[in-house]
Parts: sequence; C-alpha cells; structure tokens
Amino acid sequence: MLSASVLLIGFLSGCAASTNATGEAKTGKKEKVKPYDPTGSWEYTVATPNGDSFGVMLVSGANGLFEASLQTDQFGTLQVTDFTVVGMAFSGSIDVMGTIAELSGNFDGDAMTGSVLLGADSYPLQGARKAQ
Repeated sequence: MLSASVLLIGFLSGCAASTNATGEAKTGKKEKVKPYDPTGSWEYTVATPNGDSFGVMLVSGANGLFEASLQTDQFGTLQVTDFTVVGMAFSGSIDVMGTIAELSGNFDGDAMTGSVLLGADSYPLQGARKAQ
C-alpha cells in the first residue's frame, strides 16, 4: 500500500509540474513579447491655467533607442533630451526658454497620458498617435 501511495504522489507531482497557474499545459517554449514601438507622430494637449497648449510629438528610432521632439504652437520645435521608453512608460526633458521641463507618462496603444513638470507645477498631458 505504501508503494501505491508513493506512486500516486509522484504522479500528482508530475502533473502539477506540467501545468501553469491557470491549469494550461506548459510547452517549454518562452513566447517572445514584442517590445512596444512608440514611433510616429503624436498630437498632444497640455492643460495649463492659461489655456490648453497643442502640438505634435515626433518619436523616431528602434530597438529601445528612441528620440523625440515637440512641435509646439508657442515655442516652435523643442528637442526632448534624455528621452527614454521603458515598457510603456516614457520620460525626458525639454528646455522652454531657459527653463527645464520634465515630461513623463505612459503609452497605451495609440494613446498617451502623462504630465509636464515645470518647477513646482505639474500640467496634465494627453495625446493620440496620428494614423500613418
């Protein structure tokens, strides 16, 4: 009887090891997750106390190395320095007439939300990728 119990425990352990948390069989293959590609033209709005500011953020690059610039309605084209994308999150900074503003936010498919931090003030940022 003891050997039957040991055999049953071994069998159950083997079954548990061959399924994942949802009960699906493991294939032993790791699926490659394609990294998010934020490239393109993003129409954005920044809400400020003086009214909304509009523009286009241009993102270029590949393989995790991206560059961005903002075409603004008030300040012309501003280069985003230290622009990084990690997962779906982005960050960078811009020089607005000698004052550094920090950008941060998240991409969600063809939408983005975030904020612009200028001194002690934070302004909401939202946008959408323009169709190609």
